[in-house]
Amino acid sequence: LISALAGRTLPREDDKLSLFAVGDDDQNIYAFKGSPVKFIRQFQADYSAAPAFLTDNYRSTKNIIDTANEAIAPARDRLKAGHPIHVNRAREKAPPGGEWVMLDPVARGRVQILPAGDSPITQAQAIVAELKRLSSLAPDRDWDWSTCAVVARDWSYLDPVRSLCELENIPVQVANEDFSGIWRLRETQALANWLRSRDSSLVTGADLDNWLSRQPPGPWVDLLSEAVAEYRLETGDSETPVDHFIEWLAEWTREARRKQRGLLLLTAHRAKGLEFDHVVVLDGAWDRIGPGEDPDAPRRLYYVAMTRARQTLTLARLSGPHRLQDALVDSPSVLRREPSGNLPIPLAELARSYHRLDLGDVFLSFAGYRPSRNRVHRSIAALSPGDLLNVRLRSARWELLDQNGAVVGQLAASFQPPEGMTCAFATVFAIITWDRQRSEPQYQQGLCCDSWEVVVPELVFEPAPRGRRSG
Repeated sequence: LISALAGRTLPREDDKLSLFAVGDDDQNIYAFKGSPVKFIRQFQADYSAAPAFLTDNYRSTKNIIDTANEAIAPARDRLKAGHPIHVNRAREKAPPGGEWVMLDPVARGRVQILPAGDSPITQAQAIVAELKRLSSLAPDRDWDWSTCAVVARDWSYLDPVRSLCELENIPVQVANEDFSGIWRLRETQALANWLRSRDSSLVTGADLDNWLSRQPPGPWVDLLSEAVAEYRLETGDSETPVDHFIEWLAEWTREARRKQRGLLLLTAHRAKGLEFDHVVVLDGAWDRIGPGEDPDAPRRLYYVAMTRARQTLTLARLSGPHRLQDALVDSPSVLRREPSGNLPIPLAELARSYHRLDLGDVFLSFAGYRPSRNRVHRSIAALSPGDLLNVRLRSARWELLDQNGAVVGQLAASFQPPEGMTCAFATVFAIITWDRQRSEPQYQQGLCCDSWEVVVPELVFEPAPRGRRSG
């Protein structure tokens, strides 16, 4: 809005027109998208706007706020210079580190600068170990991974964190993996079809739970159980029309795509506007200045990452210089941890890269081109989420095969594996239903059945041996 208004003269019928805009130059991180800091100042000049500083922070502990202020202070030409953010009045008497002053005997609620070795892999080991340490200190084991986040400058630094979480069975979610097929899931459609086939036009929560109890266990049945539990709460567990529940479920599946269900891995740009109880900010690439950015752009981005934290904040530190942390070393709100020297030997699995594909990554009409009696339909029907798959390149298309060697799907023609990596293994992430009506016109003519199932995989890549091509 500020960039759109800057430099414009607004029509006005009288002198009573008032205009205000809200912006924070310390959090201006989208200069590469054409929204540089200068527009905030230009707005002020164009409209003779008088600034009012909104500096109350209702989110973070005093230690996190003080550390963030020190991190952003060296930035030049700041509108908020001399107006640091501070804890809101209601929390002024709270301990500077919140409840973690008493819970954590090491950091005592201070922001930690955590030595993280000399590579993204050692960094992943260090920060996951720290998060596990914090989780062990939570009162009555009251620790929820879905309130935690690891924030990085670039997505690549998050790959070994994801790999380590998978190995240690820590629930993990990557913010750039947005599965859009929840409503089309085999499990969701089976529930909807069952409801439509019943004689009664009404359904109770007990009816839904009974149906769920008869389904094979799996992650998507668990997700539907979560939906039914929420529906029962919203409706007071009363009997409701079937159509009402189906419409509610369709809306719920759209919202479920955005709900955090584990440790969230994301970049600082993606984290803007979000908040978490516990945040780790990874080291790496913070000295890079992008196109159209000024020299302080990385500092503002780091500040945004830091201020996502509510209760604890850990700043990872790789070997070597880190100019954004230099001003923090002597701060009373910061604990600079000493290197432990006991990180385990990095496992080869930590170099893996996980890719959960979405509907646009697979050839949706693959099984639809086969008659309903073709083996492919039986082979797909026999698969469940988590089952192992094989992957091969055939005629410029990547094919998915079950453990019996039957081809059960193809990836989209546009799919390309990560450069310099090979597929270590693949699993079934989801199975969705598709039909003639939803198929693009260019695929309609070759279809041999009206509806079919589609395998959506998760692919796990690892560095390719020298001399071997990706795939």
